[in-house]
Amino acid sequence: MSASFSFTGIQVKGASIYSVVAAINTFSVLVNDLMQAMNVQTRDASGALMIDTNAWYDLDHYMPVYKKIDTLLGGRGLEKVGSFIPKNAEFPPNIQDIHGALASIDVAFHMNHRKDGKPMFNPLTGEMTEGIGHYRYQPVAGKNEALLVCDNPCPCRFDQGLIKGMAQRFQPQATLTHVPDTGCRTKGDASCTYVVTW
Repeated sequence: MSASFSFTGIQVKGASIYSVVAAINTFSVLVNDLMQAMNVQTRDASGALMIDTNAWYDLDHYMPVYKKIDTLLGGRGLEKVGSFIPKNAEFPPNIQDIHGALASIDVAFHMNHRKDGKPMFNPLTGEMTEGIGHYRYQPVAGKNEALLVCDNPCPCRFDQGLIKGMAQRFQPQATLTHVPDTGCRTKGDASCTYVVTW
């Protein structure tokens, strides 16, 4: 990825990480690697390590997990992980349609991260803290279509699963296409552009 991010002081909410664990729970080696990478200390009743959905975890420990998922499960594994995020992460309330759902991804992304102990999105003021990139939503006038430009540190295939999963919550027939001539973060470009149609 050509865009560089400094994750110093940035943390991700446990509910988001729980989505990753839920998606890969049949791969115990990956789950154990995730728990070790995140320095997880919380244990369930049986003594097994578990993600505390209300805790915050350092992003610089979390990001390498995507590479391991890609290595062991490939792009489809990353898409599956992304598709679990809309089921577990915190999203703004009162989303009523696919436009609202797609537009909310950037806000939710920032709601589930904090920098220096402060959430990266304040719902009372609408203030958003920079530092983790964006999911930029653009509706296409007169069509059941929208563009999303992603310049965040998440893998391309993860974002495909996340966006498609969010769209299909409101339009089950929604499809997603990566626009090839706008670049791809997998190839070192700064962003990926996706078209969602329904």
